[in-house]
Amino acid sequence: MLPGLTMPEDAPGHGRARTQSLYRAHRPTTFADDELVGQEHVSRTLRNAIARGRVAHAYLFCGPRGTGKTTTARLLAKAVNCLDPDPANRPCNVCDACRAINSGGTTDVIEIDAASNRGIDDIRGLREQARYAPTQLNTKFYIIDEAHRLTKEAFDAFLKTLEEPPPSTIFVLATTEIEKLPATIASRCQRFDFRRIPLEQMTARVRTVCAREGIQIDDAALALVTRQSTGSLRDALSLVDMLATAAAEQGGLIDAELARRMLGLSHDDRAIALLDALAERDVAAGLRTIADAVDAGLEMRTFGRQVLGLLRTLLLVRAGANPPETDDAARALAARFELPDLLRINRHFADQDLAIRNGGFPQLPLEMALVAAVLGSEPPQAGAQPVATPERAPARSRPTLVDAPRAEHWPERAPERRREPERPREPSQPQPAPPSMREPTPMRRAPGPAPAGDAAGLARVTANWERVRTEVKGMDRKVEALLASTDPGAFDGRQLTLVSAYPFHASKLNDPKTRGLVDQALERVL
Repeated sequence: MLPGLTMPEDAPGHGRARTQSLYRAHRPTTFADDELVGQEHVSRTLRNAIARGRVAHAYLFCGPRGTGKTTTARLLAKAVNCLDPDPANRPCNVCDACRAINSGGTTDVIEIDAASNRGIDDIRGLREQARYAPTQLNTKFYIIDEAHRLTKEAFDAFLKTLEEPPPSTIFVLATTEIEKLPATIASRCQRFDFRRIPLEQMTARVRTVCAREGIQIDDAALALVTRQSTGSLRDALSLVDMLATAAAEQGGLIDAELARRMLGLSHDDRAIALLDALAERDVAAGLRTIADAVDAGLEMRTFGRQVLGLLRTLLLVRAGANPPETDDAARALAARFELPDLLRINRHFADQDLAIRNGGFPQLPLEMALVAAVLGSEPPQAGAQPVATPERAPARSRPTLVDAPRAEHWPERAPERRREPERPREPSQPQPAPPSMREPTPMRRAPGPAPAGDAAGLARVTANWERVRTEVKGMDRKVEALLASTDPGAFDGRQLTLVSAYPFHASKLNDPKTRGLVDQALERVL
């Protein structure tokens, strides 16, 4: 057993075979913060309502899966029916009412799965049963899980009963998709929003459960389990249950190697190798890394999420956010990218999860994201320099939008584009290609000294680029779609240069009307 892990003699797993899964055997039995972890705002409010006798007739518990919605509903049923004279001690888990609910030996706490009992006939049966008084307890509880799965007709039939329930009857609706509930139903309930359980609290709870069960797990494996469960304590305990069974072959110790193998996770070195290839713009090395992950039997969605998680960490580090999971290796890797690079690379990899799930070749979306991200980082073409546009408001200085390397000025309101007389060119100077023939404009500069510019101003524009796109979307959705593949490239204090990955998008953005919309959005946001 690891240091610091003790196993009480009366622990649930001591000296006998456990017949229940961990998340069922260790359900919270009180509203204490060390049992109902991560939901202090809910438990505190419900305890105050019980102490003051102000329990509502209907509750709506909403939030992600595995965060304690149904468990809290059962605790509320016990506390309301508890016979302890001190409201602060409820539920006491000692009186007859608490013991009956804990053992499932009462018919006055009814749990309904709305996923399989979702029709109008099921709700009519519920209404008929609710008319009868409780037989064993003081208050009858109906707990409707996955309430959003009820049909429209079932909601209509349930509405009047929910608004004016029979005496001594309380309804609790639990759902993971609150937006699917009709407003008429939600408005008649007292709503509580359950949040994902913070990592630190989940780690402490899982460690406590492992100590009680005599399960040996090291810190690295525990970190993998809690991060993989994404805020769901039920998922974390289910993973520990599975790993404990698998660890029986190696002396019962759950280590990081076993956790990675059973959870289908890659070693960090594979994901880091892929990011190394991105930093070096080495397509072949990146494709070999993905092929190695496939040959090792890794699940591509899991591997893609791991890569995306590292990319997100690098983005935060490069932006100065310094997330808690940052280490020296992450800082060193982030220093090899520019912030616009990471923004575009994250966009490429953010959409691969759905594509992997629906595609015939699970590795193909990752490979395409890798190639697209590297191609978008090519050095800029020689001779492609931004050209300034005239100031429309000389009274105050503000950014001017530039997107094309063509010497083309545009007025504020002109029905047609003016043609300026062509200047004679020197024979040795090549004629620049029109936008429709240009290669995708890269987002990174070639190695070497960068031209003078306003780096702080460019960082500010980049940080607010999503707000600019949202502002444009309110004026013209088609223009916002063009900006999806466009990023700020350079800024000199007055003039902003945009870079686009596709010639067609660049030519469309060069339209005077389109540039005017983007210019207005920049002015409003910045």
